[in-house]
Amino acid sequence: MWISVRCSAVLAAAVAARVQQERAVEKAWWKARKAEMPDDLTPRRRSAWLAAAQAAYEVELSAGRLRGTASAVVVPALREELAERGWLAVKWRRVPAGYRSRKARPWGISAQGWEKRVPLKLPDELGEVVARGSYWTSAPHVAALQRWYKRHGGQHSGTRREGRVWRGAGPSDADLKKRDDLQAAIVTTHMVLRAAMCRALDIDPAGQVTRARRPPADEAEAAAGPE
Repeated sequence: MWISVRCSAVLAAAVAARVQQERAVEKAWWKARKAEMPDDLTPRRRSAWLAAAQAAYEVELSAGRLRGTASAVVVPALREELAERGWLAVKWRRVPAGYRSRKARPWGISAQGWEKRVPLKLPDELGEVVARGSYWTSAPHVAALQRWYKRHGGQHSGTRREGRVWRGAGPSDADLKKRDDLQAAIVTTHMVLRAAMCRALDIDPAGQVTRARRPPADEAEAAAGPE
């Protein structure tokens, strides 16, 4: 399963730099293996020797000791991220039909101005855990947020008092905090994958590296669409 993770330019550059380092390790591994190849092999024996070296290389890849791609760098950290969230131990239900779980943000999440995308190839079972876990973890918060807007009205999606005293019109300060808390509790697939990327690089996921640029004004609503 391929997924293109939206992220900041800083985080994308950090992943690319790590991949370059890991590719240098892979090149050194192959150079060392080829230095061990006897010079007097027949074509048939040489082909067999190279096949054995390739098999050994694939063992190193599977074990995570060689990581020359973004996927190889991030996937082990994604397993750790999902395990820490407790998602690997849950038998998740399927995401409801029609919900574009990997292509759209959940209802209630504002558009973000991510500058870059990092393509990752995920094992199918991990990709499903990310999609299902994100959806079902967020579902009760999304439902509560929808009830909030049904009560107070969609015109208050961007209401901020910023120190002004509530005069009794519209949602109270406590209501606005409830709205913000519900929205903050919603988890997207890309949030989880960005957290895994940060984990792989030993970067604080709450830091500047994971913050998007400010989106254009016409993208700031919390309607359905790309995250």
